[in-house]
Amino acid sequence: KLRIILKYAYNNVKYYHRLFNYAGVKPEDIRAIEDLHKIPITTKQQLQKLEPEEIIAKGINTNRCKKIRTSGSTGIPLSILFTRKDIEFYNLMWARAAMEGGQRLWDRFVYLKAIPPPRPRYWFEHLGIWKKQVVSYRYTLEKQIEDLRRIRPQIIKGYSQKLFELARFIKEKGIYDIRPRMVITMGCTLDHMSHEMIKSSFSTEVFDFYGCFELGCIAWECSEHNGYHINCDSLVLELIKDDRAAPTGEMGKIVCTGLHSFAMPLIRYEIGDVGIASDKKCPCGRGLPLLKSIEGRTDDLFVSSDGKLYTTPGFLVYLRFVSGISQFRIIQESLKCIIVQIAPDKNFSEETIKEIKEQFLKLMGTDFDIKVEVVDTIPPDPSGKLRSIISKVNKEL
Repeated sequence: KLRIILKYAYNNVKYYHRLFNYAGVKPEDIRAIEDLHKIPITTKQQLQKLEPEEIIAKGINTNRCKKIRTSGSTGIPLSILFTRKDIEFYNLMWARAAMEGGQRLWDRFVYLKAIPPPRPRYWFEHLGIWKKQVVSYRYTLEKQIEDLRRIRPQIIKGYSQKLFELARFIKEKGIYDIRPRMVITMGCTLDHMSHEMIKSSFSTEVFDFYGCFELGCIAWECSEHNGYHINCDSLVLELIKDDRAAPTGEMGKIVCTGLHSFAMPLIRYEIGDVGIASDKKCPCGRGLPLLKSIEGRTDDLFVSSDGKLYTTPGFLVYLRFVSGISQFRIIQESLKCIIVQIAPDKNFSEETIKEIKEQFLKLMGTDFDIKVEVVDTIPPDPSGKLRSIISKVNKEL
């Protein structure tokens, strides 16, 4: 599949023909996965600068393609085109992961998301198969609970942070009648404490899925929760550190090559996330390679003056369970300055600010100046995600 897509991209996409020639590479030079490093990495910023005819494959009828705009959580939305076969294949990748976790064709399924534009239903949805209903996270938590009680879903899927907020509300209010068989989290890094909150509040198993608009479902948890199974039959995933393959157990930038993107191929596409590979085999026996963990976005990593990288889970776990905070955002302004923005709740006091500063100094040392800003609310990105961690300091893995 990799040989086919590389040859196809070289022969049919102006950008990749130019890129391969610049690097002095021909498709036949890639004889193994290890040879992919010969092809330069492509970033979202690079694709943004291209004209459509430079990145869309020759012979593709764009009027018959589906266009999806990426979420733009980094401020750089990108339009991606899929043929009907492309989109059907990627839909099946999401479906496989869900069904491996226990979803059944006739389950009542709720997607917790912003209200999407109206779309025609697939024919099988009219038969009650794989039928989705949307509950908007833009509603109040009380309204979300009301809708979930009405639908009585067996499967709930949504952004990790939105599900955490809903789970915490359920726990605080002592709500016991919303009991799906399975919860699927996605879209944001899921730390252990948030996973346990969602699991205990809904009294069910939680599966974390990892993917993106550009390439669909990339990796997913099974019931063993022993890492993330990589969909190596739909893409090639590399972890890159210092322009080389990251050693097992070390963080690397996630770079993917889609094996079923024929309208707009993506070869060695840097997603903007970082992860850690695993050399273990999952006891479930499925045999797919594993990601040990997904550490967040490359611009979510904090860096100290001596070059040490700090990943996000430690900060997130701590702040999500501090009394007096309803929302928060942590921003690294410089090598020395970190700003913690908090939207207070009814339990907020001056002790909340003092506790935050003390704990952050314990986490990161005294090299940083920790400033706490109290704000009315923290708005989400246009994608609907609330970015909890933002670093404005440039650095490279």
